[in-house]
Amino acid sequence: MNVDNDFPHHCMVPKAETGAVNFLKKYPAYDGRGITIAILDTGVDPGAPGLQITSDGRPKIIDIIDTTGSGDVDMSTVATPNTEGCIIGITGRKLVIPGNWSNPSGKYHIGMKNLWEIYPKGLKDRLQKEHKETLWDPYHKKMTAKTLSKLYEIKRKESEILMEEKIQKENLQTQVDTLDKLDKSWKEFGQTVDCVVFHDGVTFQACVDISMRGDLQSCPLLSSYRESQQYASFGGSTMLNFSVNVYEDGNILCIVANGGSHGTHVAAITAGYFANNPHQNGVAPGAQIVAIKIGDSRLATMETGTGLIRGVTEAVRHGCHLANLSYGEASHWPCSGKICEAIEESVTKHNLIFVSSAGNNGPCLSTVGSPGGTTQNIIGVGAWVSSDMMMAEYSMSERLPPNQYTWSSRGPCSNGMMGVCISAPGGAITSVPNWTLQGTQLMNGTSMSSPNACGSIALILSGLHALGIPYTPYSVRRALENTALKQDYIEPFAQGRGLIQVNGCFDYMTKYKDLPDNKISYTVSLPRSNKGIYLRSTAESIIPQNYIITVEPKYHSSAGSMEKIQFKCHMVICCNQSWITCPSYLELMNTARTFNVKVDARGLNPGAHYGEIQGFDSDSPHRGALFTVPVTVIKVDIVDASSSFKFKLEASLFKPGHICRRFFHVPDGATWAELSLKNNSIDQSARFVVHSVQLLPQRAFRETQFYKFVNISHGGLADITFPVIGGNTLELCVARWWSNLGDVTLSYDVQFHGIKTSSCVTTMHAVDGIHRMELKSLLSDEISPAITLKHVVQPLRPTEHAIKPLTSRDFLSGDRPVYELVNTYSFHLSKSTEVIISFPLLSDLLYENEYNSQLWLLFDNNKSFLGAGDAYPNQYSIQLEKGDYIVRLQVTQESRDSLQRLQDAALALKLKLSSSVNLDVFSNHRDALIGGSKLGSTYMKPDQVMPIYIAPLSEEKIPKHISAGQYLTGTLNIAKSDRVKQLNTYRINYVLLDQPAKSKSYKNGKKNNKQPSTLATVKKFAEKSKEEMRDLQILWMTRYEQLDLFEKLQKEYPEHIPIYVAKLVVLESSKNRMGKLDELIQIADEIISRINFQKLSANAGYKNDPRPEATAIKSETEKEKNHLLTALVSKGIALSNKIISNDEIVVSTKVTSDVGSGENLKPEAFNFYGNRKGKVGHKDVSSSYPLVVRCFSANIDVNTRCG
Repeated sequence: MNVDNDFPHHCMVPKAETGAVNFLKKYPAYDGRGITIAILDTGVDPGAPGLQITSDGRPKIIDIIDTTGSGDVDMSTVATPNTEGCIIGITGRKLVIPGNWSNPSGKYHIGMKNLWEIYPKGLKDRLQKEHKETLWDPYHKKMTAKTLSKLYEIKRKESEILMEEKIQKENLQTQVDTLDKLDKSWKEFGQTVDCVVFHDGVTFQACVDISMRGDLQSCPLLSSYRESQQYASFGGSTMLNFSVNVYEDGNILCIVANGGSHGTHVAAITAGYFANNPHQNGVAPGAQIVAIKIGDSRLATMETGTGLIRGVTEAVRHGCHLANLSYGEASHWPCSGKICEAIEESVTKHNLIFVSSAGNNGPCLSTVGSPGGTTQNIIGVGAWVSSDMMMAEYSMSERLPPNQYTWSSRGPCSNGMMGVCISAPGGAITSVPNWTLQGTQLMNGTSMSSPNACGSIALILSGLHALGIPYTPYSVRRALENTALKQDYIEPFAQGRGLIQVNGCFDYMTKYKDLPDNKISYTVSLPRSNKGIYLRSTAESIIPQNYIITVEPKYHSSAGSMEKIQFKCHMVICCNQSWITCPSYLELMNTARTFNVKVDARGLNPGAHYGEIQGFDSDSPHRGALFTVPVTVIKVDIVDASSSFKFKLEASLFKPGHICRRFFHVPDGATWAELSLKNNSIDQSARFVVHSVQLLPQRAFRETQFYKFVNISHGGLADITFPVIGGNTLELCVARWWSNLGDVTLSYDVQFHGIKTSSCVTTMHAVDGIHRMELKSLLSDEISPAITLKHVVQPLRPTEHAIKPLTSRDFLSGDRPVYELVNTYSFHLSKSTEVIISFPLLSDLLYENEYNSQLWLLFDNNKSFLGAGDAYPNQYSIQLEKGDYIVRLQVTQESRDSLQRLQDAALALKLKLSSSVNLDVFSNHRDALIGGSKLGSTYMKPDQVMPIYIAPLSEEKIPKHISAGQYLTGTLNIAKSDRVKQLNTYRINYVLLDQPAKSKSYKNGKKNNKQPSTLATVKKFAEKSKEEMRDLQILWMTRYEQLDLFEKLQKEYPEHIPIYVAKLVVLESSKNRMGKLDELIQIADEIISRINFQKLSANAGYKNDPRPEATAIKSETEKEKNHLLTALVSKGIALSNKIISNDEIVVSTKVTSDVGSGENLKPEAFNFYGNRKGKVGHKDVSSSYPLVVRCFSANIDVNTRCG
């Protein structure tokens, strides 16, 4: 066997294809030196391989910044050490100040942070798995086995067991059920660390207590990363590196850790440097990096407006030459929004060259993302794969021609702009963060092509910088586009101007360095804010279209007045298609000029057609186009009733990466299409992508796209059904996956069907009674209308709102202040459910948003952080338990007036119902009125119109705890076929009324004739009034901390437990809580002593209580259980705090060996083993009593007082 030992190392980070390798051979010193690149991403690991130094020995990473706020710690509390040199941290731990710390003021800012808010999701998943296996499973399994053994022993003598043993058996079974439930719901909530910040006389220093026992001497002391390039690790098995930044005179500490592996990989592609393995180098190993984290860890690294705008501002402040953003989303409209404005300003005013990914949503046209494919002054990059990459990175067994990746987004943008500027290699195997435990990883996407292009541009700028040649983002972009290598076999929608070429671009820049228009961007515009010509509908392509093109020279901010006065360009205008007519010349000066263009697409065949109108300088036409007007024409296939709305594609050859696009005018009334594919090859299976897109005005393509992978064996068939919108142009794209080897022939047919309603969204109001709707069928199809309501939407008005200026950290370029609006909303859940929180006014808006940002944070009644969300609410559903919650919504903007418009805006809670509610559908009004026969399945003929009637919900169907103003929401499914049922759906909203009040003279549906006496009624009202006054005073006690009411209430109601619980809550909330631990323990004992354990255990043990008053008993039992847990947990924490303060034990974050043993616990505990929920001061507790006790005895840090 011959072994080839010549491994293609150079292909791990592709550089030869773009000419970067040859460029560095020719100019080894132009390797990015002198160039600073901002990496706006998930954050960069400073300890990852290749990211420590540059090729000339400078620090690779100049600064690491978290612009999202996810790492922020409130350090506004100031503490002074006691005589022993200790301070009490916010968590309650004693923090020992090391003697070698220099702090002239003697004052320390203290705060705390739950590390789970910082850790990447992948790391949390790994740690949770490890901790469950080591800290939970051994003890839980031991306890489960022990309990099952006892249960088995009782079951063995089933026939002769006593009543007492029957009770014990039921109790043991409850224990087993609870243990199983706890095991399924087990999760880790993370570790909370203390943070300390102080000024050493020179700068601020920060210490994060990663020991989690107050041993600050063993913890790293760090200054802001920009000052010292210091970083540390959270230690243990995490391998997660972090750095810090201190803001606002020590009042804000930002702990910066990468939120995912993406950003480190991007940085390594751009500028990684491996002194001992040069073949591993990134494209520009001499460049330095500013790592800016714009992916919020609280949102699974989703980008936010705050993160992006702060990030762009930081790139400008740091004097970066280049910025790379490998992020993006589908936007509803292009070239708009505050984020895009900030990027445009950084380019036009601050000379920042901005490079971004075009998107990974191909192969359909018009799938470019924002901002990379929709913002005029951003260089949007598509993803290309070379033959060498296929062999080396993807281990393919056959060498294929270079190609664009199937998934790389295609232009044009909806406004006609090309969308993809250039292409670059879209895959790499390079460094990832240390916490992944991998070292390197293969990633592909335009997220990888963008940093490859960015690194290539850094090489060019490095050379220009060394030679003293000035440039602007405009001149660099023009050089890139005019020197890119066009791939003849790849459509322009995918590759843009072509594959980036470093040598050609550098030569272009040096050759034309002195031209006066290097500071000019020749901006093209058309009516309705368009940037190109895009004919997509049938009506537009059947007659000639005339357009007015405006060309305007836009000067860079560095241009002087005389340059503008002296500018003159004699332009020659050319077009490359016979169906485009344009003038030949344009005299251009420093003003906007217009010319007319005619596009006549009548003679074109069905499909996508592309042409260009370009302007050249007649004095130097060889330097390429100065401006380009893209022209895209879509010619559709018409399907009509004569063909039963069916189209057939005859067998066609599909090579790897081959794409077949067909465009259809979807018949009016069509709502779904059925696609049948057949692989005609006799010995070759194949993988395809079926992708469809329809564009609606000012709606993102993602709202109408369908995407599915299909594997078809040789001779096999595949049937696919997907939704469509009638009367609109549909692109149906069937693409062979780029790496799927072998040639196949494929044929398919597509047929349109439809059952359309008279409205796409139907809102029924309960007061309106029966609702009529009309259905119309396109073909003959079977229907079975069914309405299912699965959610209730609860609108919330803010209880508080405030507008205030943000700090300098949020100032825009030019030190323009930004304001924030914070609205506070509160709500109560009567049962556990899944919740989606949304701010409808700004939902689904990010890059196109006219407000800088939006972010909501969810807290429970104990002020514990539970979750967050931003522009895309459906991504952030959260499971919540019964209780009270607070949502704080932040919206930022430069204009206070704009924020004032939102200060009373409603928030929407979408709550999942425990069981869905069905609205009954009838075929006629009479049956709907009297509750007659419901409409079952039936056939509709072509063009038939059928009315259906929807009856209002009956009282018993309305879920409890729902009130007027709320509405139920769900879907109307019309088709009977299971394949179509989920596609042919319409949204239904059902607005509710107040539920009817039941007469007190009726009970259980029967009339109650017994009338209470007047004296009894008076007595009853007097007692009720007295109890209500008592409960009000208890509420006052907790809300206003009026402990003077306690003694008065205690004398009147000595056995009323809520009085003692209220005092406990006040003591827990006290600022001087640590000084009242003895009193807190005493009041907890008072509560425990007043609870009858035997009675409580008996009532809690019932699974099905047959007693008539079972509901009332269950309610009282739940209250007593909560009171018991409140007292037990509060006492446990207080005892733990006393132990810590007296240094009687060394606090450990590891569970001790006796956890789960069941020893040293009161027997009563095992008689009461069901799930419990209670409150400790401002803390919610949900656990079983034995496990709570063990938690506090074994791991005090788990539930330290966190505010």
